[in-house]
Parts: sequence; structure tokens; C-alpha cells
Amino acid sequence: MARNSYGSLGRRSGNAAWQWVVIGVILGFACSATLVLGSIAAGVLSVSGQGVAFGATNTPIVITATPAPVTATETPTEALVTPTEMEVLIEAPSATPTTDPTLLTPLPSATPDDTATPPVGGVQPNGSTGGETAQIAAASDTLLRVASELVPVDGGTFQMGTTPAEAAIAVRDCTERDGGACLPAMAEDSYPQHPVVVSPFRMELTEVTYEQYLEFLNAMGPGTHINGCGGQVCLATQSESDTSNVTYDGTIYDVPDVINNLPVVEVTWFGAKSYCEALGRRLPTEAEWERAARGDDGRVYPWVGDWDPLLAWTNRSAPDDGEEGGAVPVESFPDGRSPYLIFNMAGNVAEWVSDWYDERYYYSGEATQPDPVGPPLGDQKVVRGGSWDTPPFFARTVHRQSRRPGDPTAWIGFRCAAEIETPGQPTAGQPNLPIGAEPLMSPTPDPATLGTGLTGDEGDVGNSAPTLAPRPTQPPQPTPLPPAASPTQAGTLAPG
Repeated sequence: MARNSYGSLGRRSGNAAWQWVVIGVILGFACSATLVLGSIAAGVLSVSGQGVAFGATNTPIVITATPAPVTATETPTEALVTPTEMEVLIEAPSATPTTDPTLLTPLPSATPDDTATPPVGGVQPNGSTGGETAQIAAASDTLLRVASELVPVDGGTFQMGTTPAEAAIAVRDCTERDGGACLPAMAEDSYPQHPVVVSPFRMELTEVTYEQYLEFLNAMGPGTHINGCGGQVCLATQSESDTSNVTYDGTIYDVPDVINNLPVVEVTWFGAKSYCEALGRRLPTEAEWERAARGDDGRVYPWVGDWDPLLAWTNRSAPDDGEEGGAVPVESFPDGRSPYLIFNMAGNVAEWVSDWYDERYYYSGEATQPDPVGPPLGDQKVVRGGSWDTPPFFARTVHRQSRRPGDPTAWIGFRCAAEIETPGQPTAGQPNLPIGAEPLMSPTPDPATLGTGLTGDEGDVGNSAPTLAPRPTQPPQPTPLPPAASPTQAGTLAPG
């Protein structure tokens, strides 16, 4: 018992040692805590994390993730591109010019109208102060002196468009006689043939020449070819297009003298419209153009009879030697003039007219109204007459082509029309409105809604040129003009 009691007491005695150690630690911690609390109460210590950590400052420091580097947006700068001084080589243009689109992009317009809204304050995009209009007005006498003569075209009813039978003959001639690859679908936008009434008007005797158009550009001033036509591109120079003949040295627009009398090309629809309006004229409507080309006796070509390669300049008008062709002087082929003695309404260069293009327009009721002006909106403008780069199929008076109005090319030019002159009629500098109401412009729709899906001059089988052999080279020399003659009532030329 005693051992057992002893033994039990002895173990308690051993455990007591570490128990006193624990008690000591607790008491020590309690003392320390008491001292700390006392210091805090006295203001000696601060509980701020930064005060405890750094002591020297109480400004908080926030640490965040490193942000991704920001790429600065470069401020765009404008550079005036001028052609390098070099000898000008006259080369026949190709139908598919290589154009630098960055140099021909017009400034954005707030409205999709035929003419862009002028910039706020009258300041033009090229930095001028809106003096171009005044310059043109001051130069109107000079412009009119060099402008093409206007000839009267009588009003009346004629059959506009073509028939499937005529189109079938034209397709056959294109494939069998001309070696082309024309298709019936290329004529379908000229269906159905329908009666149209037009009021009397006047049409320019010839296509607008380089000499005439450059007089207009130089009157507007330097740099205006980029955005001087209602805020849109007027014309492509050699700096923007490989096939342009127009040089621009930063001050003057020029061409070699030898081509002054050739029809101007590489001009946009906007450029054509602005030129005509500067003369107090306008672009003809599609109906007016066809009336002036075929009269009222249903001519397929401007002359009476079938195709004749000696009466118009197309890519089948001269022997083929494998070289490219080009336009000829505007008074060439006098024997191929229209019933109103108008030159080159078949071939040479195709011509802008005022109307928007819709391949189904002839089926609409508007097409049969007096003095039709075309659809109210569109993606393409109508082009008429065929050119040096197309077969005779495209030079028929009824054939329709189209192209985007801001897209210049080496095979499209234009001519102007005007109202019948009456006493007190405004002249140059006071543009005339087209016959009838001015078309209302709406936002340009998706081309698919018009049934074309075109992206230029080759996007649709009804508008594209057929596959052809190489074009002829040098044009025949123009023959002397015959004595002036007047069209007969039937629309044929009176004996000269």
C-alpha cells in the first residue's frame, strides 16, 4: 500500500515541473499584452498596418496587376502625291485599268444623294474655301467657247428597248460573225420594248473631249479631281490609274496636245454630272439618249441598216493584229451619225447617262410615263453606246450597261444634254434640272435587291462583255465631214 501510495505521489511530483513552466509562460504573455495595451492607450503605438510595417509613412500603397501596354493611335497625316516628272508616253488604254483605290476614295458624304452635302462652313475637303464654284462661274465663257455644240432633238413617241427576236439575231451575229461569246441573257435588261414619250431637248454633237474637260478641272483649281465634284472623285489621273492620260503636277492638269480631241475617259459619273452643270447643261436621261441615237424608226444602230464596221469604232472595226485599241477623235465616222447628226453614238467610248440602273426597270409602270428619269435609287448608273473595247452587240442603240458612279474606267466617257433654248433661259453656271422631277435619292441598297449583284463592269452576265479575240490597233483616219444635212421626218438623213 505504502509503495503504491508512494509511487502515485512520485508521478504527480514529476508532472508539477512542466505545469509551472506553462503557468510562467501564460503570466509572461499576459504581462506583455498588458504593456502593449497600455502603450496603445497612451498613443505610443499605432495599430495601422503601414505604421507597424514601415513606421516612416502612413500613406497607403495599393499593389495591382501590371496593365497591358497601350498602343497609341497614330494621327493620320495627308500627303500630296504628285507624279514624277517624266516623258509622257501615249499608250492605248486597257479596258481593265489598274487603279489605286486609296488615292480615289472620296471623303464620306452625309447623304447618299447624287451630289454630296458641302462641308460645314463651305470649306472644301482639299482645304480650299469653296471658291471653286466662283472660279467656274468666272471661267464660264471660256468653258462655253470650247464646249461641244448642242443640236436639237425633236420630241415624240418612240419604241424603247428591244425584242427577243432582235436580241436573238444580235447574239447570233456576235458569235458567228464577230467571234464573241454573247449570250441571250445579256439583252434581257432591255426587255420589254415599250413606247416612250420624250419632250424636245438638245444633245451635244460630240462626246466631251480632254481639252474641254481639262478646261473645267483647271478652272476649279489644283487637287479638285479628287473631291471637287460634289465632294466626289471627278477623274483619275496618272497618279491614280495606269490607263489615264491626264497628268497632274500639283498645279495644272494636262494631256499631250495630240489627244486633246479624243473623248475624255477615266471620268466618274460625278465628274460628268459636274462638268455638264458647270455649262448650264446636264446628263441626258436614258430615254433621251436612246431617242437621240435611234430616232423614231426603230434603228438598231444609229444609221439605217445592219452593222457596218466602217461606220463606228468597236473592237471589230479594223483588222486584228493582236494589239490593243483605244478611242478615236470625237468627229470620226461622220457617215455613222445618228438621225440628228450626232457623232459616235455607237462605239468609241460608252457614255454615262443620268439614270440609276435596274435590270427590271422596263417592266415597271414608271418606264412608260412621259419623260422617264429611271429608278429613284440604285447601286449602278446606266452606261450607253458600247465602246472601242466591245463588239458591235454592245454598240446597238438599245443595249444597256451599268457601272458604279464613282468607278472610272478607260472605256467610259460622256456627253451633255440641255433644254430647248428659250428667251431668258439661264446659261452657264446655272444648271438646268432634268426633264421631269429630279430623282429622289435614298440610301444605296444591297445590289442583290436589284437582281444584279454587280461589283463593277463584269459582275453580271447581263452587263459583262463577252470573251473576245484581241482588239484591233490603230483606228482609221477620220474622213472629211459631208455638207450639213437635216434629219427628215422619218428620221433618216436627207441627201447631202
